[in-house]
Amino acid sequence: MQAPLDRLADHLAVSGCAPSTTVSYVRALRDVQQHFDQSADELSREQLLAYLAFKRKTYSSSSLNMQVCALKYYYREVLRRVDLVVSIPNPRRSKQIGEVLTAQEMRHFLSCCRSLRHRLVVELLFGLGLRASEVGRLRLGDFDARQRTVTIRTSKGNITRVLPYGDRLRTTLIQYYRQEKPTDFLIPGRDQKDGPGISVRGVQYIVRMPLDRSRLRKNVPPHALRHSFAVHYLNLGGNILRLQQLLGHTYLSSTLIYLRYATFRLNDIASPLDQIYDVPQD
Repeated sequence: MQAPLDRLADHLAVSGCAPSTTVSYVRALRDVQQHFDQSADELSREQLLAYLAFKRKTYSSSSLNMQVCALKYYYREVLRRVDLVVSIPNPRRSKQIGEVLTAQEMRHFLSCCRSLRHRLVVELLFGLGLRASEVGRLRLGDFDARQRTVTIRTSKGNITRVLPYGDRLRTTLIQYYRQEKPTDFLIPGRDQKDGPGISVRGVQYIVRMPLDRSRLRKNVPPHALRHSFAVHYLNLGGNILRLQQLLGHTYLSSTLIYLRYATFRLNDIASPLDQIYDVPQD
C-alpha cells in the first residue's frame, strides 16, 4: 500500500495541479506526520486541531491556510474522510495587499535598474501584473508582435490568459531581444542562455537590486509590483471585471480587494446632487 505522501503526490499530479502546489501540499502533510511521528491516515480530528493550534503561534495566516488546504485536500480527495474535512476550520486570512508604489516611486524604481534584463523583469511585473513564476515561464512563442499580446500559459489555477502590452514594454522587449538574443525562454536562468526560465528566487533577487539602490522605505517583493499594477489600473479607470481577467483570478472576490486601495475622485464625474438638478424639467 502506498504511503500517504506518495498517494498525495500522485493524486495531485493526475489532477494537473501546479508543481509548486504539489511541493507545498506534500511538505504540509509530511510536517504533520513528523509532528506526531504517525501516519496521516491514523490521525484523529483532535490531533489535527491541536497541530493547527500549535502552528498558529508561529505561522502567518497565509502559511497556516496552506497547511489547512493541504490537509483538507488529502482527507477529502485522497482518503475520502469527509468527517475530518468538515472539522478543520480555515483561518482568517489578512485582507491587506502590502505596499503599493505611487507613479513617482515606480518611475524612480525603474530608473534604478542597472541592466536591460533587470528593467525588463520589473516592467513585466508592473506593466502586465505578472506573478514571479509567470515571468520565468515566458517563451518567445508566447508573444504576438503583430497584435502586441502575450499569452500566459499554465498559470495559477491552470488559467491561460492573453494580455496586451504597450509601447514602452514593446521598446524594452525589442532592445532586450537584440542585446541578449534569447532562443526559447524570454529570460533564461543565470548564465544559461539555452536553459530553463529564470526561477522565482532569481526574480526576487532582480527586484531587490533596484529596490536597494532606490532607498525607498517600502517592502517591495515581486508580488507588490503586481498589486501596484492592479491599483494603478483601477485608478486610470479600468474595469474591475477586466482586471480579474488580466490578473487571472478565478474568483472576482480576489480582485475586489483592490477597490480598497483605488482612489476614485468624485470630481472625475458629475456630482449625483448636481445631476438631479441638471435634468431638464418637462
